[in-house]
Amino acid sequence: MAGKLISETVEAWRSVISLLADRRRSRAATREFWAMGMDECTGILNDIGLSRREFDDAMRLPYASEDLLSSAMRSAGIDPDSFQSLQAHGFMARTCITCPHRRQCHDHLAAFDFESHYQDFCPNSQNFADLLENGLST
Repeated sequence: MAGKLISETVEAWRSVISLLADRRRSRAATREFWAMGMDECTGILNDIGLSRREFDDAMRLPYASEDLLSSAMRSAGIDPDSFQSLQAHGFMARTCITCPHRRQCHDHLAAFDFESHYQDFCPNSQNFADLLENGLST
């Protein structure tokens, strides 16, 4: 009983530390992004269809500073460098950046089992299926 309590307490502390480190990275990434200059940042955000407010809100989500889309695509068997349509990639990036399931996605990617579970929670799952059907696999 005591061993289980200690194990759960240690895991809770690890989660808190991970969350704090993630928040720190996200704040740093946000500062670096806006430091590029308003014109460049606005152009990037326009390319993926995000307003400044949406971007700032998204950067408060878990693992916001990580490129989960490329990792998720690779895990699902899609080559992220094979996109012919920047518009399709921008739509998928916007969906991923604003996704409320980023923690779940990150955890499955870290456990190397994303490809077995993403259909249950990923808003890009149908896009992945379409890309695989169109031959953009790795």
